[in-house]
Amino acid sequence: MKTLQQIANERESLHKDHKSSRPLSKNYEYVGLKGESQFATEFGFEIDSKLRAGGDKGVDFESTLGTIDVKTARKAYNLIVEENKVASDIYVLAQYMDKTDTVELLGWASKKEILAAPVRDFGYGIINHYIPKNNLKSMESLKKELGKNDK
Repeated sequence: MKTLQQIANERESLHKDHKSSRPLSKNYEYVGLKGESQFATEFGFEIDSKLRAGGDKGVDFESTLGTIDVKTARKAYNLIVEENKVASDIYVLAQYMDKTDTVELLGWASKKEILAAPVRDFGYGIINHYIPKNNLKSMESLKKELGKNDK
């Protein structure tokens, strides 16, 4: 079985010359995969390690509530979703900690809530919907909605 770092390296190589590729931070693919992995562990899902030339189209997992996209950041102050690219039914904010190579799932919002959120450019020339982490619903509430209380 491949490690997360191997999968991340493969994804990075596959997308490095694509116009749509925008690695905004060091180890961008790895950090994202760590968030997906933490979500998969806590919620009983499997990571999709398939290489996709066109990317995952904003969907990390399929669930009984619809599609789920995990957004992982080192500075996870807001759940950020690019305007006009709100594809999933549920968005989860995760924070990656470099020192410990760990991730904490912070909260979640529905597609409807993301679309109703204000928009802003956070300095990269990309307009994003954003919800401050303190305004997100708890991960416990998502576990209840997904029927994952036993995890």
